Amino acid sequence: MHNWPLYFSLFLALWSAVISGVFSAFSEFVMSGLLRAAPAGGIDSMQHINRTVITTQFVAGILVIPFLSILFAFYAFSTIHGAALHMIILAPTVYVPTVLLITMFGNVPMNNKLAALDPTSSEAEQYWRMYGRAWTRLNHVRAIGSVATAGLYMAAGVALIKSGQA
Repeated sequence: MHNWPLYFSLFLALWSAVISGVFSAFSEFVMSGLLRAAPAGGIDSMQHINRTVITTQFVAGILVIPFLSILFAFYAFSTIHGAALHMIILAPTVYVPTVLLITMFGNVPMNNKLAALDPTSSEAEQYWRMYGRAWTRLNHVRAIGSVATAGLYMAAGVALIKSGQA
């Protein structure tokens, strides 16, 4: 039972890495393909993707990781020491701004604006050009934040083992 912080660190590392992989795949080839399509087709497809993604485990993961990470950091503050503690505390300070807040205040508002547009309108076509560049840049940040969080949790796991806390 005393090894649960190690297992939980590895669980959060894996979960964060999966989230990062989805963000990376979306940035690297899904958005690339949508932006190469005719604007109305790309917009229509992205509108469908955005309506579908909100009911998936992926979004649940994005929203649950910060909650679990913060709770874990509070627990670690009173029971774990050394490098593992620092990494466990640092992980949510990386994840929350780079993934959760960028999602909430960057990507989601852009998605909501896109959802309100008629894919065949000139306004939608003009917005689509800006949306593709800006949304993808934000998504790159989310991918980097997720993989950095995964790395911190992996390093915390190693530190727990090396320090004899696991």
